[in-house]
Amino acid sequence: MLVYAGNNTFPFENPLVELEKAWVRGVEQVKDSTDTVIHYPDRKAFTLVAVPIARKKYGDITANLLQHSLDYKPGHLYFNEWSYEAQQIKKSKEHIAIVNAAVKKANANKVKSFSYNGSEGLESDRDLYNAFHNMYYKINGNYVDGQWKITTTYSDVYNFEYNFKQMFTGDNKLGWAAANLTNLMESWGTLNEYTSHVTVTDTRKAWK
Repeated sequence: MLVYAGNNTFPFENPLVELEKAWVRGVEQVKDSTDTVIHYPDRKAFTLVAVPIARKKYGDITANLLQHSLDYKPGHLYFNEWSYEAQQIKKSKEHIAIVNAAVKKANANKVKSFSYNGSEGLESDRDLYNAFHNMYYKINGNYVDGQWKITTTYSDVYNFEYNFKQMFTGDNKLGWAAANLTNLMESWGTLNEYTSHVTVTDTRKAWK
């Protein structure tokens, strides 16, 4: 991260100076909590370097979820149907396929409601892939005046997978190196797990 910061433009004048200040401030905060003493400098470094990288390379959702994981005790995140996150998922081909499959089955059986659950990797959108990737979902539909009113709730635990072998044999070696680094920081407590919940609503034509 230090090398990257020294060779790239970020929204502050001198990233290396800022990082040095972060470590000094971390030492100065020994009177606070054990967590602050140990993790403040690393979290500051991630905020100054890794978050801007994530925002530029992947998108706002990835960057915002990473920033949230840098909190001492991050709470779960809840995104309603009007949120940017929900709208992006709604446009993904994976979500559309889930909804269409559920509707096709419900229309064939001429039922008045349906409920299914499963898991899905949001592979087609880079930002969603890096922010959520493998999500548990539950989809519910209700028949109203010839239409399906559909609600899909997605949930995903924010964490990082460790895979040493992929660093040398996979197609995305740098990506796996970054994932392994973040997995290590997660095990140290610099990054923290939490769960994101996203609600997506749809309407579809129903049987008559």
